[in-house]
Formats: sequence, structure tokens, C-alpha cells
Amino acid sequence: MVGERARPECIVLPVRPGAQPSAKPPVRIFLGTEPAQFRPERVFVWSIEQVRDPGRVYEIHLMKELAGYRKWFWTTSFTNYRFAIPHYAGARGRAIYNDEDQIYLADPAELFDLDMQGRGYLTISDRDTAVMLIDCERMAGVWTLADAQRHRKHWMLDRGLHSGLSGPLPPEWHARDHEYEPGRTKLLHYTTLHTQPWRPFPERFVYRDHPQGELWFERERDADRAGFQLFTRERPGPGWDAARRVLAAARAPAPEAALDEALRDLVRRAKAKSLCVLGGGAGPGDAGRWEGERLRGASLLQWLGEDACERSDGVACLAGLEAVPTDDVPWVVAEIFRRADAFVFAALRQARAPRRRLLHPPAGTERTPGWWAQHFAAAAARHPDLHWQLLLGPGPRLEAGRCEVRQGGRFPGDALPRVWVLQDSKPGHSTQSVGLAEELGWPFERLELEPTWVAHLPNAWLGPSRLGMSRGAARRLGPPWPDLVIASGRRTAPVARWIRRRSAGRTRAVQLGRMGVTPPDDFDLTVVPEYARLLPHPRRIQTAAPLTRVRPERLARARERWAPRLESAPRPRVALLVGGNSPHYRFTPEVARRLGAEVGAMTREAGGSLFATTSRRTPEASARALEEALGDAPHVFRWSRHASPEENPYVGYLALADAFVVTGESASMLAEACATGKPVFIYPLERGIPGWRGWLPRLLDAAVERLLDRADARPLSRRGIARPQRGLELFLSRLLARGWVRPSCDFSLLHDALLRAGLARRFDGRYREFRSAATSDLPRVAARVRELLGVRPGGEGGT
Repeated sequence: MVGERARPECIVLPVRPGAQPSAKPPVRIFLGTEPAQFRPERVFVWSIEQVRDPGRVYEIHLMKELAGYRKWFWTTSFTNYRFAIPHYAGARGRAIYNDEDQIYLADPAELFDLDMQGRGYLTISDRDTAVMLIDCERMAGVWTLADAQRHRKHWMLDRGLHSGLSGPLPPEWHARDHEYEPGRTKLLHYTTLHTQPWRPFPERFVYRDHPQGELWFERERDADRAGFQLFTRERPGPGWDAARRVLAAARAPAPEAALDEALRDLVRRAKAKSLCVLGGGAGPGDAGRWEGERLRGASLLQWLGEDACERSDGVACLAGLEAVPTDDVPWVVAEIFRRADAFVFAALRQARAPRRRLLHPPAGTERTPGWWAQHFAAAAARHPDLHWQLLLGPGPRLEAGRCEVRQGGRFPGDALPRVWVLQDSKPGHSTQSVGLAEELGWPFERLELEPTWVAHLPNAWLGPSRLGMSRGAARRLGPPWPDLVIASGRRTAPVARWIRRRSAGRTRAVQLGRMGVTPPDDFDLTVVPEYARLLPHPRRIQTAAPLTRVRPERLARARERWAPRLESAPRPRVALLVGGNSPHYRFTPEVARRLGAEVGAMTREAGGSLFATTSRRTPEASARALEEALGDAPHVFRWSRHASPEENPYVGYLALADAFVVTGESASMLAEACATGKPVFIYPLERGIPGWRGWLPRLLDAAVERLLDRADARPLSRRGIARPQRGLELFLSRLLARGWVRPSCDFSLLHDALLRAGLARRFDGRYREFRSAATSDLPRVAARVRELLGVRPGGEGGT
């Protein structure tokens, strides 16, 4: 409960074993924090552990959920705690104050020992007290506990300033966001709330990436590897003793069909021979509802207190986790994972979240499904071979159809994952989804959606549904549900979401492309090219170009098939890959004639031969104009919907050409050409639709660009830093995040990325050889998908 602690809890970092104890006083740090910030709280303490003097004692006081404060108009639930530090420190000695969204890059003892020159406290500015060095004796009469509990922050700030005791803090001890300087900064403050790397309040903000986010993630990964926790089984948090009686008596209601079905499925799939059931049934030994050769039951408290830890294939916690104090949830969950060999299962009955009062800050204490999932994901990071599953119900009982399922890690069992690939008849979409499935190396089944006119409706209207499919295709979708569904394009997204929901979270959904990937929380992973300019998200991978099916094996097969017809062509063989019309480009006959003439002249000058192919986006008139400009070139293929795939020499061109000229609006063709490792020349088309037909697209583009700028605006607060996202910026950011407004593609970003990587050059009418390396984002994306399913790169483990 909020406000139940009389004083801060102290964590002590003692002298390290083998170090010479220092004669200096302990470094005393007071940390303003709240339960929702358990990740940065842990990383903050770990950052100190990494840079501290091993011979000195450090006392870190966690200031959260303190009793007696009137929290009206507070920005956070710990805003005024800092002004009570002189009281909590006993009006003696020094203390450092830090917000929890900071990391130390140098020993805080250096800050603690600074010469204060008779000042009562040091800050970076009069209004920014997120880092303070405080002389507690001097400030005890200025900042009292009673004042901190009932007055607002600015009243307390003014009182400190009027005392004449304030002084400047060296800037290297409080670098805010963009003030970071490598080698000079000693403390980094992730000040702007909607750029904090750990994204603590997704319901409040639409997050942007932080330029120094990797510094924070690097420390979190180090803490994960070390198994570092603020509280442990040997040293639990302050609320543990009070919770022991509740934990000892915690029992799950029996029977619960939803719980039994989910757990039985896990036991069956894992072929578990031993199962430990915590808090199951009417008594500690009532584990008979689940099959297995070795079953044992216990209360969560009894099991945690056992010194000799017997491991089990599966550990199922059916009751008790809800009663674990907030400080102790990380180590309890970590202990559950430590004692399991195949899977971890937990059932949680969620109480209704309290209604927030208008004048109070978000308390950050509601244990939402996302809050629990973060704790389980953090523990699972240290146990990649384990599958975990959370069953969360909105009331005292777990009822079928009302439970929310969260899961992660590898699937139990020995079989490979079962994969579905959804296709919508667009080759550019299929090449991405099939290419990823082939890269994964697992057997997969292609499902053609046969889209109807309903598929043209906005996805926001369709929601998770099969409404855009033909009836025949819809009937083919049913259990057993796949472990993974891969889809690309806007029309496949509602179906992928529907499958994910119908499987109760068992199916992981990976959505590719830019049109169907919003909102990203409705998928387990989305893959988007950078030129789409969509907002960053933890479930989103940004690639330079679309994924492709161009692999050495496929090129070898195409080379063998098309060599008799194409290999006799003189070298260098230049393949012209032509796109066509798009929402912001028009491939007119005039442009087609110019393209054909210029590429033909380049090829003749080089003494080579020309291959050329159009695409489904190439207008008929432009295709004819291109053929006329190319003259009697023998290897020209005009795409037609009536032509069979066997007639299309496109992959043969990729395999046998020595270089490529690609129209710049065709991202897929550029990606496939670059994946061959051969020279690629980009032929840019002029952006915009000429004439009166283009006025509306130009107007919409200008409006969207204005919206993007306004959504990314960062007005300054009184402290001179970017204030939290709110008002119009937040509203517009939500429109972007949910896909109601989508930026147009900026292909110049794709071109620049390919040019910087040395994969392509701009077409200038001259043929030149240059070295290029075959490259693709496929291995990186496939690795992330394997990680999502908990499968090792060799394909071991799974479903």
C-alpha cells in the first residue's frame, strides 16, 4: 500500500572482501524512487557498485511510499521526499540526494567529499534539485519534515534559496540528457520522462529513443549477468516479516478450469516428470490434479525457506505471489526460475486498480500485467532455456475467456516450432515473410488469405479479425495454433492479431513492413524499415531495407536454370530493375524513355549486354515506352498478371547479372539487388506527382510533416530542460503510435544508408566496377525471433 513506510529502507554496500577498510565516513545516498521504477532503482545501485571505492561503506536509502505526505500536484510520487533528508539523516553529517533515473559513471564518494565552502546544499541550478549534496546539520532548520509533508515543491525550493545556503554543483556531477560528455561526465541523468530507456509509464507517454540509452542498458545487462538484486532470500525487504503469515496461508481456489487447462498443457508439452506446485488446492499436499511421476506441494513461504533446494522440471506458483511485498518480488521470482529446469508457471489474481485522484501524481504502485511481465522477463533473461507463462485474472478467480496470458522464453518440448506464414497475394510482402521463414530454417506452412473487399477497410475498424479473408480461407484457420505466425503488409495484420488472441497468447506474432505494424503492442515483434519513419518501440526492429528471399542457395538454383538462356550474353551484364507508380511517385512514359536511353547508352559504352524487367507497379504505357527506348535489346521482360512465375526471369537476372540499375522508389528491388553483393546503381525518381493531380498529396504531406515536428516538440520546463510529454505533443504522438497518422516514406534515408555502407552508388550514366559485400538484415531479425521463442541458433529447443 502507498504510504506505509515510516522511514526509508537502507541498503548497505560494505567493504569488499580483501579490501583495506577506509577511515572515511560512509557515503550516504538518499534515492527518490517508486515501485514502478524497480528497474532504474536496481541499475542505479549497480552503477555505484561498479565504480565505488572497495574499501569504503556506502549507505543507500530508498525513499519510496513514505507515510504522512500530502502529494497534491506532485510530478512523481516522491517529489518532496528530498526535503526531508535532514530529518531522516538525524540532522548530522552529509548526504547525497539522487532521483532514480540516474547512473553514476564515477565514484559518488568524490561528490560526497567535495568542499562545500560553508554552503548548506549544492545543486546544478536553483530549480533543479534532482542531484544535491546536503549538509544535513545546516539544512535541518530550513527543510523540516513537517514542511516537506504539507507544502508544495516550489515553496520548499524558495525556502532553501532564501536561506542563503545554496551553492553551485560542478556540472559533471549532473549531466542531463544531451549534456553528457564522454570522459568528463560523472553522473548522467535521464531527465526527459518520455525518453527514459526503460519506458516505465507506457500508458502515460509515447516514448522516443534516448541518445545515451545504451549506457543504461549496458549496466542492466551487467547486473543481470551478475544476478544482482537489491534484496535477496538471505536479506529480504522490510515488509517480508509482516507478509509471512499471509504467504503461509495462501491457497488457490480449487478447481479452476482455466488454470488447470493451462498448466496441464505445459506439463504435457514439456513431458515433465517432476512438478512443484506452490499454493495449489486446499492444502499443501494437494497436487493430484496434475499428472507426473514426482509431484510435491508446498506453500510459497515454506518452499522459499528450504535450504536444500530440490529442482523440478516445472515450478507452478498458483497462489501467494500477490502477497509478496514489492521490494521482494524480484528475488522471489528469480528464486522460482532458479529452481526450474523446463518451465515456470504462475497464476495471479489481480485486484481492481485504485482510481487515481486528480491532484495526486501517478503512484506507480498498481501491479499491472505489464508490471508482472517485466519482473518475469528480467528473471528469464538469466535463464534462456526456460519457458515462462503468466495467467492473470481480473478478480479472485481465474475464469476462461477473462484471463490475460503473458509468456516468454523457449517453448517446452523437443520439437521445432510450428510456423504459419500469412500471404496476401502481393509478391513484395510474400518475399519478406517467406524470406524470414526460410532464414529461420524451421518447417513452415503458407496460408493464402484470399483478401476480399473488406480488407481495404482501415485496420483500426477491422481490429483482430478474419473479416478481410474469404470464407474458405477463414475456415482453414483453427487449432492447433502455431507457435509462430509471420505476416507482412496491412491486410495480413488483423488476421495475425486474431490468431494471437485466439491462441490465448501462445502464438507469437511477427509482423513485417510498415503498413500493418501499429499498434506494436498487438504483436510480439514488428520489423520496419528506417525510411518508414515510424516511432521506436521495444517490440520493433528497424532495418535499412525490407527483408528479402535472396539467399546463396536460391541464387544458385536460378543460375542453373537460367544459364542456358542468359549466360551467353556479353559482359558486363547490367540488369535494369524497374518499379513504377506509388503514392508519391509517378513513372511516366517520359521518365521511362529517359531511363531506357540512359541505361542503354551506359551498357553499350561498357561493351556489355542489358537485362531489363518491369514490375506489377509499372504502368502499361510506361512499359511500352521503356521497350521502345531499349530498342532491340534481347532480354527484356514485361511483367503481366497473366504470366506464370516460371516465365519471370527476375531471379535469374539477380543470379547472372554483373551489376544492377534500380529505380529509387523500389525498396524491395534495391534490397534484393544489394543482397547479391554486386554493384548497384540507384536511379532516383523525382518525388511528387506532377500537375493538378498532385496538389492533394502535396498538401497532405505538408500537414503530416508539420504534425511530426509538433509531436516531437520538446518545450522547456522551469528547470530549463525538456518537460514531460503532454497536451498536443502527446495527442499527436498517440495518433502516430496507433497508426491513425502515418508518415510518408522517405526513400532518401534508404539511399543514404546504402551509399554509406558502400552497397550502392548513384546512377550518373557511367559504368564502374566497385567492391560490395552481400548484406542483409535477415540474420539479425532471425536471431531476434529465435530469442523471442527461446530457440538456440542451431534450431535446438522449441515448441
